[in-house]
Amino acid sequence: MPHATCADGTRIHYETLEPSSQAHGDPVVLIQGLGLSSRFWFDIPQWLATDPQRPRRVITLDNRGTGSSDKPRGLYKMRQMGDDVAAVLDACGVKKAVIVGISMGGMIAMHFAIHHPERASGLVLLATTPGLPWGRPPTLHAMAALLVTPFVRGRRIRWIDRILLPEHALDRAAQIFSRWPAAFRKDPIVPRVFFAQLAAAAMHSAGWRLGRIRCPAVVVAGEDDILIPPVNARRIARRIPNAVLEVLPGNAHAIPALDEKVVHRALAKLDEM
Repeated sequence: MPHATCADGTRIHYETLEPSSQAHGDPVVLIQGLGLSSRFWFDIPQWLATDPQRPRRVITLDNRGTGSSDKPRGLYKMRQMGDDVAAVLDACGVKKAVIVGISMGGMIAMHFAIHHPERASGLVLLATTPGLPWGRPPTLHAMAALLVTPFVRGRRIRWIDRILLPEHALDRAAQIFSRWPAAFRKDPIVPRVFFAQLAAAAMHSAGWRLGRIRCPAVVVAGEDDILIPPVNARRIARRIPNAVLEVLPGNAHAIPALDEKVVHRALAKLDEM
């Protein structure tokens, strides 16, 4: 089980998938959101690696505190988690990569691109925010639902479904999230880690520095996202010099749950930029 060792000694678990044929472009790194291990990308890494037109080398990692990575005590910092990504690239012998992040993973991706600019060849930012003071926070209802997430022990609760899915998809939530309970049983959320990551997300502030990002970026939001409203994506896209925006009608925070090809599409857009 491969691990990268970070500056503070924390070990970050990662996995690599080699392309089915000649690799297309730089490797792709997938970073998950709050409390979730890389397991929650489900089939996307394999699809990217075996894409018949654009097979890619794919690197997935468990953010500190999740999955098979170490779970250090104390508060986490977003820049620190961006540095964790750099440590994983070092361990893989990769100089540059396209970084794909969803929600908190998008925040990590921004910090990686800001503090390691020579190593980011592209960004895909899904359902994320620039942070204070530019970002718009979630509604109180959405925040209340988020705060109980680490205590549900992998059970589905309808009002948590509401912060992840648009209204029209709620009656299909059990089907849409059918693989999540098993993933939670294998990689459960540790409450103290969840709140350490949440503190890092609450202190996240990249808006002032987004203009420093020189690699191309594709910024994607769900039109019905109440956890990270789509206005955040619009503000990110305006501040990154070479960015394009896609707002998806009928989607919300858990974008890949309803749009399984969203990462493929975003990577194809990066290729054209």
